[in-house]
Amino acid sequence: MSLDTGTTSPETRLDEGSRLRELDETVISATKAHEFRPLHDSLQSKSLENLANVLWKQFKQGGKIRDLEVAISLYRQVRERQPLQNPFRSNSLNNLLKVLLRRLDHGNDPRDLDEAIFLPKQALEIQLPTHPLLSDSLNDLALALWTRFMQGGQQRDLDEAISMHRQALELRVAPHPKRSMSLNNLIAALWTRLGQGGQEYDLDEVISMQRQALELQVAPHPERSISLNNLAAVLCTRFRKRGQQHDLEEAISMHRQALELQVTPHPERSTSLNNLAAALWTRFGQGGQQHDLEEAISMYKQALDLRSAPHPERSTSLNNLAVVLQTRFMQGGQQHDLDEAISMHRQALELRFAPHPERLTSLNNLASVLQTRFGQGGQQHDLDEAISIQRQALELQVTSHPERSTYLNNFADALYTRFGKSGQRNDLEEAISMYRQALVLRAAPHPDQSTSLNNFAVALQTRFGQEGQQCDLDEAISMHRQALELRVAHHPERSTSLNNLAAVLCTRFGKRGQQHDLEEAISMHRQALKLRVAPHPERSMSLNNLAVALWTRFGQEGQQHDLDEAISMHRAALE
Repeated sequence: MSLDTGTTSPETRLDEGSRLRELDETVISATKAHEFRPLHDSLQSKSLENLANVLWKQFKQGGKIRDLEVAISLYRQVRERQPLQNPFRSNSLNNLLKVLLRRLDHGNDPRDLDEAIFLPKQALEIQLPTHPLLSDSLNDLALALWTRFMQGGQQRDLDEAISMHRQALELRVAPHPKRSMSLNNLIAALWTRLGQGGQEYDLDEVISMQRQALELQVAPHPERSISLNNLAAVLCTRFRKRGQQHDLEEAISMHRQALELQVTPHPERSTSLNNLAAALWTRFGQGGQQHDLEEAISMYKQALDLRSAPHPERSTSLNNLAVVLQTRFMQGGQQHDLDEAISMHRQALELRFAPHPERLTSLNNLASVLQTRFGQGGQQHDLDEAISIQRQALELQVTSHPERSTYLNNFADALYTRFGKSGQRNDLEEAISMYRQALVLRAAPHPDQSTSLNNFAVALQTRFGQEGQQCDLDEAISMHRQALELRVAHHPERSTSLNNLAAVLCTRFGKRGQQHDLEEAISMHRQALKLRVAPHPERSMSLNNLAVALWTRFGQEGQQHDLDEAISMHRAALE
């Protein structure tokens, strides 16, 4: 038995060398023959074109760039020798175009791209409306323009490509064999424009085109399951934009049909399982039906089973399954769901080693679920690990990251929680620093600015309680006032801001004895109490806080009605 060394035998090299020499001689003979023929000699053009066709075929079989380069040269000579009125000129232009487009797959010469756009435009100039290749020229021009858009990002190229695809589609009426291809090309271009910030009507048209493509792919068409998945995906996109439930319901139905067609070992089955699970989880988030959550978990587990290592999407399946398991834990409180979610996130993180683009997401997710388990069991090592992971996430994250303020806030929350457990001053100092940085990034009109103001103020209050620095107390009051101004009537956290501001005003009154602080605190407590009507879970706390503030004022002024009201508030709180 001999080993295959991967080398070419001498006999093979001789054969290859002979073939190349013969090819060179044929090309030289063909390209120089025009010196003895008129410029527009049809036999000369046909000879060149036949040779180019042979080289093109050889390139497709063997992939040798030399064959492609010579074919391009010969096709160009054919074009130069054909008069504009030649009935076969469109075919010649099309031949040159297809080899140029293939060379673009192997390189990035802008001259090739410009020529690829020029050729179909030239063909369109000489093609009558009834020309059989008119739709092909429109389609080719659209593809070349789309390619240039993907390289240069010029919006006009994308818009013109869409226009060309529309015109090609109009010419390819059913049962034209290329109608399905035109629909898919137009869908892809419209979808690209949507990704660039396109108009809502682009989304509606994509859905319409997807429906038409699906109608052409009746079972047992091999591409039907792909069209079902694509239609479902774009319906989910429209649901997220407009919130119309029927879009989500239809998307789930499409994903189910696609899954039925993709029986094991279909290569796309895991994708369909993942897509159906995602849609079901979305519906669970809308209506809270437990069976949707259970089915989503089942689908994600099946997808994970099909994506064994080293499948490129395994980390995605691990992450998705972990997220829904954590959701089920929040619903039912089963510890094994939380533990399994942590295990899944750990496995996902191991697969997303730097510089994986989703490593940051996995770090954040694992830290979050560890904090959740700490909140349940109080194990210090869970909190310590969460903080360590959040440090890694912040180190990976660029300062311009759109979610940086959230990462900073979450890290600060974890540090503040650990300070409450261990009393380590450096945790409190670092938490305050993180809260301050998050607040800077959440300038108005950021929707989470009031949350940052409140968190920062609470941490400052805590430091004042440790060190007694008056500046911390004054700054905490300022932060709470700003948070309250942002939490206008009907804001779900307005009563919290009123209560927090009242509490810190009472603290300052206890330090300075300024009556206006106590008066304002009583006013804030009264407003908070009005918002916390029974059966609000914090009504008793507000009753008690107001009673204490009134009792404090009674001790200052001796007004009997303050004492009576304080007693009444305490009774109500006790009840």
